[in-house]
Amino acid sequence: MRITALASLIFLSFMGIGQLQMTPTLDDILIPMRDGEFLSADVYIPTGVSEAEVILIQTPYNKNSFQWSLPLGIGQNVDAQPFVWVIVDWRGFYGSSGADLSNFTRGEDAFDLCEWIVAQTWHKNRIGTWGPSALGKIQYDLMKENHPNHTCAVPQVAHPVFHYDDFFYGGALEEARLETLDALGYGLSPVIMANVYYSSTWALAELQSNVPSNVKIPTLQIGGWYDHNIDKMVDWYASTRTGADLPVRDQQWLLVGPWVHGGTGAAYVGSSVQGELNYPNAEFISDTMAWDFFNYYLLDSTNNWLSTPKITYYETGKDVWNSTNAAGIGITNYDPLYFGNGQTLSGSTSWMYSSFTSDPSNPSPTIGGATLHPNLDQGPYDQTSLETRPDILTFSTNALDQDASISGRVNADLFISSDQPDCDIVVRLVDEYPDGRNMLITDGIKRVRFRNGYTQANEAFMTPETIYNVTVELPFTNYTWKSGHKIKVLIGANSSIRWNVNLQNGGAMYTTGTGNVAQINLYHDQNYPSSIELPGNNAFLSKDQIATEKIEIYPNPFNDELTISSFGANLEYALIDMSGKTVLNGNTDGKINTKTLTPGVYFVRVMQSDSFQHFKVIKR
Repeated sequence: MRITALASLIFLSFMGIGQLQMTPTLDDILIPMRDGEFLSADVYIPTGVSEAEVILIQTPYNKNSFQWSLPLGIGQNVDAQPFVWVIVDWRGFYGSSGADLSNFTRGEDAFDLCEWIVAQTWHKNRIGTWGPSALGKIQYDLMKENHPNHTCAVPQVAHPVFHYDDFFYGGALEEARLETLDALGYGLSPVIMANVYYSSTWALAELQSNVPSNVKIPTLQIGGWYDHNIDKMVDWYASTRTGADLPVRDQQWLLVGPWVHGGTGAAYVGSSVQGELNYPNAEFISDTMAWDFFNYYLLDSTNNWLSTPKITYYETGKDVWNSTNAAGIGITNYDPLYFGNGQTLSGSTSWMYSSFTSDPSNPSPTIGGATLHPNLDQGPYDQTSLETRPDILTFSTNALDQDASISGRVNADLFISSDQPDCDIVVRLVDEYPDGRNMLITDGIKRVRFRNGYTQANEAFMTPETIYNVTVELPFTNYTWKSGHKIKVLIGANSSIRWNVNLQNGGAMYTTGTGNVAQINLYHDQNYPSSIELPGNNAFLSKDQIATEKIEIYPNPFNDELTISSFGANLEYALIDMSGKTVLNGNTDGKINTKTLTPGVYFVRVMQSDSFQHFKVIKR
């Protein structure tokens, strides 16, 4: 297996390293696995300690990296801490590179490591596990095996579920991430590129890995708002609160800070500097909480850990910590802000549309965000340089007269057309500071051929001059724009090198070539009200855009008739299909005959005087 120097560097950046190297108590120990293979391990035992509880770390990034520093702020002072540390190279990596990769699971190897630890004279009783990224993922693999001495786990910036959109977010290949994983020796490209459409293969992988009932021990999950795993971490935490083994459902914790994934730059989980911003009060808290967690479950400390709120999260922008005991931290109410002429973003729509040009040979660059690549920055970076590009549209609010907060997943509900059969739509959510900086909060992408779904059967190309409704989903975030700042959205068509560049010719994906230049229109009028939907309680809508009476449409899904209730005398409606064509319209007494409509997704626009509401409905 080819392992590059990047593998060592990527993990060293997860940790604050010193200048001196320490020597393990037991060096390059060969631990037998059930199939006769051996994994290489280093063991750190405090001087004078005859037996102690163990923290196990399994790494594909070279166990020797830990000779510069142990986690949790211990550094090189092994004797000042109460644990024995066992650090093991994964099968197929570094000191364990001689181990046969066929017919094994990481979980079985982890179980066998626990069996070996239990048999050692220096092991007392319990085993905790720790580690970020891949070192976190393997902890979930061990949980499936349910070793009786595996007592607790602290996975960081990781989750156990193997999702399609881990690699094809919005249907576009996250090329930079896959390239990085290949360089680290995972060899995923052949499997991933053989499954570029969502299929039964992906469905089975998700089903087999999304099993919260495997969690039978307390866990402290640690994530970051600028980590590419944040969506899945939040979802997994919520599922463990309801689906984990009954005795430990209330012993699941989540800590989320303003952190990046780490591994390819100076920033890491627990550091204060992230991207171009500094969060001094976010430093060290991940180590502190993990230390308290291990002390309670491994050492029977009386530190009152059980009173720790189930979720501790950083309100980025506001720069304060908050906590809750709820199963989640999202807000179900969505405030729409509408795109308008003159680069406006407000509670009301305006007429006409905005246009931009996308040239695949000159894609807009990726600047910061939830990236994973040695040539890409991670975290919040200034996006100002993008605004003068011909392939970027910029929309912003006026300076806010009060704080505006969001928590949850952001959706951009867009109406677009193009003179080419395919394109990508990239949405960047930004905080424009009073000093002119435009700091990235989060971003997302949608490959338009997958607007109806990600299977090969769902694939649908665009017809020129036809308007399509496209939803771009952005990852889970938590953010506050301070008074005097502006909410800004940048809309473009590519983001290289993070995502694969769309050639826009309607041909096969992931082929080489120059591609076609596309003219793309974003519509933002009352018929096609493109918006960014922000999860919060900010009441962005202007009063003249809120319907004077509450309107309800049912049933949904519907068959041959739709009912509109609570309507006024001057009510007017229109049904719009996914291509943007109005298929039914007029005035109604409350009943709409829909027998002539073909099954599918439609939008209902209900006008009442000068106000309107939009609904998404499905015909069976």
